[in-house]
Amino acid sequence: MSEPTPKPGEAEAAALAPPRPDGPARVAALERALGQQEERLAGLVRIAASLNSNRDPRKAMLAMVAEISTLLEADRTTIYELRPDESMLRGLAVQGAQSLEVGVPVGAGVAGMVAATGKPINLKDAYRHPRFDPKFDKLTGYRTRSMLVVPMRNPKREVIGVVQVLNKLDGYFSVEDEHLLAALAAQAAITLEALHLQLQLNISNAELREASRQLEYRVRELELLYENERAMADAHDEEELVGHVLQLAAKVARCEMAALFLPDPDTGVGPAWLRTAELDDSLTPLCDLEVGDGVLGKVASRGLALVLRGPEDFAAEAVPPHLGGSCAVQVRDAVAAPLVDGGRTIGALALINRRNAGARNDEEDRRLAVLLGGQIARAVARIQEQASAQQRDRMMTIGQMLSGVLHDLRGPMAIISGYTQLMADTDDAEDRGTMAAHIRRQVNLFNDMTREVMSFVRGERSVLVRKVFVDKFVAAVRETLQPEFTDRGITFEVDNQGVDVAFFDEPKMMRVVTNIARNARQAMGQRGAFTWRLRRGSAGETVFELEDTGPGIPEHIRDRLFETFTTSGKADGTGLGLAIVRRIVEDHQGTVAFHTETGVGTTFTIILPAPPDASAA
Repeated sequence: MSEPTPKPGEAEAAALAPPRPDGPARVAALERALGQQEERLAGLVRIAASLNSNRDPRKAMLAMVAEISTLLEADRTTIYELRPDESMLRGLAVQGAQSLEVGVPVGAGVAGMVAATGKPINLKDAYRHPRFDPKFDKLTGYRTRSMLVVPMRNPKREVIGVVQVLNKLDGYFSVEDEHLLAALAAQAAITLEALHLQLQLNISNAELREASRQLEYRVRELELLYENERAMADAHDEEELVGHVLQLAAKVARCEMAALFLPDPDTGVGPAWLRTAELDDSLTPLCDLEVGDGVLGKVASRGLALVLRGPEDFAAEAVPPHLGGSCAVQVRDAVAAPLVDGGRTIGALALINRRNAGARNDEEDRRLAVLLGGQIARAVARIQEQASAQQRDRMMTIGQMLSGVLHDLRGPMAIISGYTQLMADTDDAEDRGTMAAHIRRQVNLFNDMTREVMSFVRGERSVLVRKVFVDKFVAAVRETLQPEFTDRGITFEVDNQGVDVAFFDEPKMMRVVTNIARNARQAMGQRGAFTWRLRRGSAGETVFELEDTGPGIPEHIRDRLFETFTTSGKADGTGLGLAIVRRIVEDHQGTVAFHTETGVGTTFTIILPAPPDASAA
């Protein structure tokens, strides 16, 4: 049935309406829609193969009715044939054990009306239509609810039959179902005509070749649409999607080129692309277009498909004969369709300068453009939803990371604040100098912590191994951590078993110890003990053992404890702390491992190699 004409301004408002809510559910819905479309196209290819292999008209149509019911999710399908010398529709292929193969006079009933007028009828409730005859329901005990009936036309555009589907399983038949059934009816009509001509043996070779050519084209068209669906499912961004789809669209539609317009939903301005059917042609970006400008902009604005054959059609539709913007492509002929996703127009597709346009069937080309537009719209919406979800995840990760960094900086800031107050209360120059040195160390630690996080995010890897006096190193770590542990009522103990000098990057190893210690402090809550042991290994290595009396590491994260963004659910955790620990230790050519026991505690063991020539130190 013909599409309703929108009121002025309605299509433009729909095109620029804000997008529906984003989220994983939206991505899943789009994935399901793409899967359903791929299943439909696979069914179309099966139908084409079956029709191409069958030589008996009745067997060919019987094989088709079951596939049609599956593709349209209908309860049953009937194909009626109209013979040239009769005024009666005959049931050529009827699905269902209780169905009756009866004749329907042309003009009588819904099927007869479609045969007489050549126009499809789509009913949500068949009993409301004045031409519906319920006597067949009474004879069979069947209850008809929704109904979709489309004509079958031969290559001469003569009605030679009717395809009728009953009772959509989930409600009623959509406009997309109507387009799909029309495409199937056209394919069935061509097959039926070819088979009859072949059986009668009274046709010319030219007519037979034409019917065969059209059938072959239909099969190829369905195969290409199926290939298109698969390619779109694999596309990761809009440009990758557009590059393949436009080339295939130009090839399927037998036109010089295909163009696509994707405006921004907020501004109505966006990029347009152009591509020909040639295999070695590259994707050509046109320019930024505006909704309402040129063929692409007008279709995106109105949300309606257009067939423009020449200057008269362009003038009648008030559409300029160009794609829009500054694009200089000459448009002599165009078939354009909107990209509609869930009732919202998100762009437009145009098939430019069809080959052999004078002999083309406008309605079939329009239906093809609508099918391609529906495919592209679902794929574009899926890509946009995935990009939006990834952006939300990135922003959440950045916020989480900054929250953790700010939390870690509280310790140095508290120490700086305390020494600043003490300096304000003393006039002793020596005491003030000592306090200033403490403050400088905390500022340096402050800088080292932020630099280490940024280096980790950027993937930078470097260490400066130097001689370190361990007592001073331990004192600096204790100065940073002791207040945090004391405030929580947790003991912080250091057991140095004879390590006076070691070789490592002091600021980075301070980050290692503080990260592990703070994790332990948070895990222990308001009581417990943390012990840091330092000892020599058998080959002169420096060994750190950091032990806590906490609840132990949860089992579900033990296998990926050192991976980025692994956290046990701490409110201020970033999941970066132990990943940074491992990265620093490995940069020192060392190793880090842990032993944990639920309810008992956890021990991290860090082994740093001795220098190649210890005496040179």
